[in-house]
Parts: sequence; C-alpha cells; structure tokens
Amino acid sequence: MKVILTTTLLIFVLSIFGQSTFNYQTDFKKILERTKDKKDNLSYDKLLKRFTVNDTTLTKNEVLALLIGFTNKAEYKPYNDITTEREIYELNGDKKYQEGLDLANKFLKTHPLSVKALFEKSYSFYKLNQNDSAQFYMYKGREIFKAMFYSGNGKTIDSPIFALGPADGQDYIRKFIAAKIGIMGSGKDSEGNFLDILEVMPKDGSPSYSLYFIIEHATQKMFDGKSIEEELKEQDKKNK
Repeated sequence: MKVILTTTLLIFVLSIFGQSTFNYQTDFKKILERTKDKKDNLSYDKLLKRFTVNDTTLTKNEVLALLIGFTNKAEYKPYNDITTEREIYELNGDKKYQEGLDLANKFLKTHPLSVKALFEKSYSFYKLNQNDSAQFYMYKGREIFKAMFYSGNGKTIDSPIFALGPADGQDYIRKFIAAKIGIMGSGKDSEGNFLDILEVMPKDGSPSYSLYFIIEHATQKMFDGKSIEEELKEQDKKNK
C-alpha cells in the first residue's frame, strides 16, 4: 500500500501499550479452545461482531484471541492468501482503486482479519475521497498491530510477536514501526515453533535490530498439522 498522508496514519509510540504475559507455547491452544466456546467471553463469533463495528472497548487481549480463533477457520490458508493480498496491493499501486476496493471487499468477507487487505481497503477509500470509510478500516488494521505488539515485544526469541500470516511481520515493520526491512530469515524457538526473523532498519539511521514473529500455526496449516521436517521427509520419499 502506498504511504497515506501523515494526517491519516498515526504512528503509535510502542512503549505506551505495555506488554502482555502471553506465552505461545502455553497459551495459544488454551485461547484457541476458548474461542470455540460460544458461551465464552472470548468466543470468536462474539469478538468478530464487536470487531466488525469497531467496538472501542475491545482489549488488545481480545483482538489477539480473535486472531488466534481465526487460525481454526477453514478459510485460514495463510500461504495461499498472500496471492490475493498481493493482488489487492498491486491494483492500488496501479491506481485501480475501485477494483482494489472490490477485491478487498470480497476477500474480507472470508478473511476479516487480513491486516494487508484492511489497510489496502482503507487506502482505496482514501484515494476515492471517502475519508470516513478510510479511517474506519485503518482503525481495524491498527488494532491488529496493537494486539500483535501486545503478544510480545519480538526482540528476543523468547518473546516473539504473534503474526497471523507469513507476510504480516513485514507489514508490521513498514506500517506500525515505520521502518525499512533488511535481511529476512527464519528459525525456531526453544520449543521448535517456527519463527520469521526480520531485520528492522530505522529510518532515522539508528542501529538495526531483529524482530521475531511466531507463525508456527501458519506452517502447521500449510502442512496439515505436520512439522516442516515431516513434510520434507515425505517429499523426499516421493521423489525417490
């Protein structure tokens, strides 16, 4: 998405949000189970209804639970979804704002938490001179970024940032931190959970540093619950 005027894009000071005690290894599955319970306060359906109308009382923990809940949905295909998200981005880049908006609308019906689609929809509205709508969808994207920051500061392998998809960490750095991205790599935490490791290059020239984003749930979805190693072994067997 092209840069929106600074009057419409608020860069938050990260320190004001504080940090959570969220631990992926111990909390992800617990929260996921709660999102499946329609009677629970963290019910995915309940949270989504509030998110849809931009309920300002939603906490960062609740938005994080909403993201976690979506990983259980049949529509959650993070590595496939990148293609559509990139297409929306490219339509806006080609100044085809109405087409970008139409595709974003279609995609968000089944992927309401796609942070890229939300920001691109906001940008389409902005370029079509519908500023109220632009702000409405930008708010949603910012709330997702705030929930991501709440999940962990990302500065060590033991405090990674939760990301719904494999490209969300890049958007987080570019739009939330307003920095450039250097070297991109991957790794695993002490529990074997898959991480994206991205180099953050501040625009003010201060030293670069790495941020860790945990996307184990995305890789599990990609390989139908198998680890990457298991998938590679199966592929080797097929090739032989």
